[in-house]
Parts: sequence; structure tokens; C-alpha cells
Amino acid sequence: MIIRSSSDIEMFMKDFNRFAAYDSSKNIYYFVFQDKERGGQLTLMQSENQWLYHGLGEGYCDPKETALTVEENQKFVWLHRKAINKSIKDSLITA
Repeated sequence: MIIRSSSDIEMFMKDFNRFAAYDSSKNIYYFVFQDKERGGQLTLMQSENQWLYHGLGEGYCDPKETALTVEENQKFVWLHRKAINKSIKDSLITA
């Protein structure tokens, strides 16, 4: 999968559990990728129908997870599609 269009984003969100790891203690799927803006990493999470993200890197840590609406998440994925695509590609190589 490569995110190139809004329909790709919809597919990524619909099939998020295929790309994400699962934390059974928190009942949440999470997908980690590089934060190109701040030089750390971003974690996109889905718990039931709620989308969240959190950033962490050297010298910074977001104070809490930020909730996203579906529309905000679509914009978030589009904004970070290059890093998300790289993370998906890298995970396929190591699998």
C-alpha cells in the first residue's frame, strides 16, 4: 500500500489494524513513523472509533495524546504520507 490519494487514506484508515501493532493491555492499535518536522517519531493510534496521535523525540514529548476527528485524521495522514509510506515499506521488507 502506498498513500497517493484520498481513497488510499480511506483504505489505510479502514484497514489500520493490518498496518498497526496491537497493545492488548490498552486495547489500542498503534502505528509509529518518523516525525520529519521535529526529528522524532509520531504514533498514530486507534481505539475503537477514536483516532489519537502522540509525538516523542529528543528534546520534546507531547504532554498528552491528541484526539482527532475522522476528517482531522485524514488531513494528518495526508500531511505525513511520505513518512507513513516509508514506515509501511520498511515493515514489509523486514516481515
